[in-house]
Amino acid sequence: MQPTGPHPAAAIVGEPTGMQIIEGHKGCYEFTTEVTGLEGHGSLPDQGVNAVEYAVGYIARLLELGEHLRANAAAGSPFEPPWATISVGQIEGAIARNVIAKQCRFEWEMRPLQAADADYVLRNVEAYTRAELLPRMRAVYAGANLETTVIDTVSGLEPMPDSDTVALASALTGGNGTGLVSFGTEAGMFQDIGISTVVCGPGSIEQAHRPNEYVEHTQLQACLTMLGRLTDKLAA
Repeated sequence: MQPTGPHPAAAIVGEPTGMQIIEGHKGCYEFTTEVTGLEGHGSLPDQGVNAVEYAVGYIARLLELGEHLRANAAAGSPFEPPWATISVGQIEGAIARNVIAKQCRFEWEMRPLQAADADYVLRNVEAYTRAELLPRMRAVYAGANLETTVIDTVSGLEPMPDSDTVALASALTGGNGTGLVSFGTEAGMFQDIGISTVVCGPGSIEQAHRPNEYVEHTQLQACLTMLGRLTDKLAA
């Protein structure tokens, strides 16, 4: 929303927060990594480059970095969990158990608390790829490759003291407190361009991205009440 008059721009991003006002969340960086090897018969593994095995090596390094982030979580972090996280999702590759895999592709993400977390992971895994994985792959087959593509980056939302938008959302919802979440939204992008932003919407993230998603009727009614108050405020 863009208030009239001298007031600064404000945004309320609708995501499932149980109608609680959220003033901060982690960022979200999404990647696809593709490994190209050399196929051959499974009985002669040294004559090929197994893309699945090198993908496993890359993933193992990601898991090590994830443990490092966990072990070095900032004291007093208000997030849950209180550290930057790495998660590997879909993996696909190979055509049969007795064929050296030529291709492997996997999706992964990280949820940094700050940009420095993301920089640490990306620099480390890139150095590992260049110094360890690619030389071993190309010693067998010069055309072997391992490439990571950035699919999307979503900025985190940083809590701002004395936020007018928090005050506005509190008036609209009747809430008197704020919180933080670990999932990402578009809110950080609005904040990046100078728009004061909070997240608030019906439903729970605990029911999101799973079978039989739902939003309770009471949550929908609370959201409609907030929107009605917003309409009245804008009309006034």
